Amino acid sequence: MKYFEYDTASQKAEYYEILQMLMERWEYEIVEFKEAKGGYNEDKIGQYFSAISNEANLKQQQYGWFVLGVSESVDKHIVGTSFKSGKSELLEKFKYGISKDLTDGISFLDVIELYPDVDGKKHRVLMFKIPASAVGIPTEWKTKYYARSGDSLVPLQQSKIDIIRQQNRQDWSRQIISGTSIDFLDNDAIAFARQKYKEKMNRSHISEEIEVMSDEEFLTKLKLMKNGQVTNAAMVLLGSSEHDDIFEKAPSLMWRLYGSDGELKDYEIFGVPFITVTEKIFSKIRNLTYRYMPNQLSLFPKETQQYDTWLLRELLNNGIAHSNYQLGGRIYVNEEEGCI
Repeated sequence: MKYFEYDTASQKAEYYEILQMLMERWEYEIVEFKEAKGGYNEDKIGQYFSAISNEANLKQQQYGWFVLGVSESVDKHIVGTSFKSGKSELLEKFKYGISKDLTDGISFLDVIELYPDVDGKKHRVLMFKIPASAVGIPTEWKTKYYARSGDSLVPLQQSKIDIIRQQNRQDWSRQIISGTSIDFLDNDAIAFARQKYKEKMNRSHISEEIEVMSDEEFLTKLKLMKNGQVTNAAMVLLGSSEHDDIFEKAPSLMWRLYGSDGELKDYEIFGVPFITVTEKIFSKIRNLTYRYMPNQLSLFPKETQQYDTWLLRELLNNGIAHSNYQLGGRIYVNEEEGCI
């Protein structure tokens, strides 16, 4: 049965097809539909996030779906939703807000806004793509674990918690990406890595050794390549933006500037290679210079910057180094009036 019409030439055609498929199959443990004509309780969405994320893990699926704007009645049909409609920033703020109460700050892999046509009238539908919980770590919402029992929300059983926690965790960063080669990496990023490595080692004989190495030999030495193929770490740090689709959800970092009224004033999204993204983010941050009189005996003011540049870079680099990219989330740098 066809539930709606859509433009098959649309860039979102694949998502319309997914919506059609999900409605045909209807609800099961990793998919949930809600009408939400006017809105929907955000705490409830957090509970469903936890439940769908945990069920996806247990069913060895990479993600599940939470869909707003579809009738929950037996005669499945699209009704449309006004949840967070209007400015695009509303959905971004919602994603950020809900991540604060989820395990490790994870959030939706994606939020897709669709307008399927039903009897000549377009209705707004929101599809929230929810990542499976990380290996060995069940997803919690406000310190509680949730699961599904049919179409009901229930606490995650201890037996299921144990199953997830007993899963073997592998070092994702060192895993080889099958079918890749050095052509998947960015040449400028590799050159930057060479230079930084020589500066860090600060030994003339090491610099000479690095100079005569090919790029592949250099990256193999750093364990970023193995048998001619690149690791996940290599793709995150040095990957070409042309090949970031090799990830289920491409790693990204978003800088956001908020005004004193809490409204989003500016933003920029950065993708791989991440080895150079710290400087790009740093250039966006308004690091003001303050002048002050150190004491009453001096006639000349001293100058100091608002933020310690070394500390800022360290924080950014730690965020990149310790993020769990398997969750498919995004790193956010939020700049507000007087703080980051």
